[in-house]
Amino acid sequence: MNMERVAVITGGSQGIGRAVMYALLEEGMKVVSLARNQQNLNLVLDSVLPKYKDSVMGIQTDVRNEGEVHNAIEQVMSAHGRIDYLINSAGVSMREKQSLQDTDVEEWRSMIDINLTGTYLMSREVIPRMMERDFGYIINILSTASFRTGAGNSLYCASKYGARALTESMIEENRRSGIRVTAVSPGPVDTTIWNHKKEQITEDNRSTMLKADDIANIITYLIHLPSRVHIDNITVTPWHR
Repeated sequence: MNMERVAVITGGSQGIGRAVMYALLEEGMKVVSLARNQQNLNLVLDSVLPKYKDSVMGIQTDVRNEGEVHNAIEQVMSAHGRIDYLINSAGVSMREKQSLQDTDVEEWRSMIDINLTGTYLMSREVIPRMMERDFGYIINILSTASFRTGAGNSLYCASKYGARALTESMIEENRRSGIRVTAVSPGPVDTTIWNHKKEQITEDNRSTMLKADDIANIITYLIHLPSRVHIDNITVTPWHR
């Protein structure tokens, strides 16, 4: 793979985003990880230094903030002059199941802002850069909740259904260009996203979940596909659950 290719990953300090960062560095790419928490970002960057010191950088970025998103992409362009891949991996889940009438409007706004608006802001900022070279690949990490709802999950499902609709629109808008867009929609993945749950997840439950590396491997597979090949969505679920 071309050593000069550049990937930007949101939610890059933990979970799926971190696993994707490792995988793409192994592919020989320049990788820029974006995350809200500077301390977590420093930890993950330290874990790949000095081996990849010339290939990786981190930028503290809240994907909900239009100005921060713009500034981050400006920094990437200043450093590398191009963006080939955008992996929208930043996301949050609900602490516990709740009926719609019991949910808090601030939690609603936070869920929509991170899971949906963040994907919109990042994609809106990056697509024009990709258009300049008529090449790029945007991969949005969604969820099986993008396709089916459940009682008590209205906030999360609404945010993920919205992100799925956004992804499908992006596919159609860019279908005749060199920019591809794909959704990867996993079921339960054993990451830190479960740590904030009111009811703690047991080790037995975690043992049957997907692993972050599984999703990173799928993303690596996607980016190796010939440019003539497009996949709208890959749904991934644990086999023994």
